[in-house]
Amino acid sequence: RIVTFAPLYLGNACVNACRYCGFRADNPGMHRRVLGEADIRAEVEVLAGKLGHKRLIAVYGEHPSTDADYIVRSLQTIYDTKVMVNGHPTGIRRANVNAAPMCVADLKKVHEAGLGTFQVFQETYHRETYKAMHPSGPKADFRWRLYALHRAMEAGIEDVGMGSLFGLADWRFEVLANVLHAQDLERVFGLGPHTISFPRMEPALDTPMATTPPHAVD
Repeated sequence: RIVTFAPLYLGNACVNACRYCGFRADNPGMHRRVLGEADIRAEVEVLAGKLGHKRLIAVYGEHPSTDADYIVRSLQTIYDTKVMVNGHPTGIRRANVNAAPMCVADLKKVHEAGLGTFQVFQETYHRETYKAMHPSGPKADFRWRLYALHRAMEAGIEDVGMGSLFGLADWRFEVLANVLHAQDLERVFGLGPHTISFPRMEPALDTPMATTPPHAVD
């Protein structure tokens, strides 16, 4: 089954230094902004009312301003926002979350807020490449990110999503690594990922890596 959903970026503040991302903390040209409640309502009114979306993926950077409590508040705002369409109130039915790895206690908070699928992309499973691509910030911890979905399931979140950012390492290695990651979730929890995604690199401000990835495939 293929379903569509709209992305909603809640903020571009970040403490990591991912070499392929324009949002990285050491990019001085990036204007930083985190959406407040009124901003979120305005975005949802367009997405649900004018564009007709019922599902969205809420995307958060890794930063104290977009911590678990902010995620909970923003999800509540997303679900509470209704618009009239053909005389009937409508809104977002399912809000998935793409966010940084969290501890089990914070994941329980987000779960109780009614999120749909919780996504954490490993980006690359190749350890040496991962180290080179993530020189600083919490994201530099390979294992903390690798077991983010295990912690999510431990917190009661049954729908999780994984993925690799193809172009950083050999795509064949990444495909097999995704399979092994899914199999381990099945082994431990009896349930695999709800989604496997294929995020793509796009040109970004002052980020040459985004247009010239080391393992680009024609």
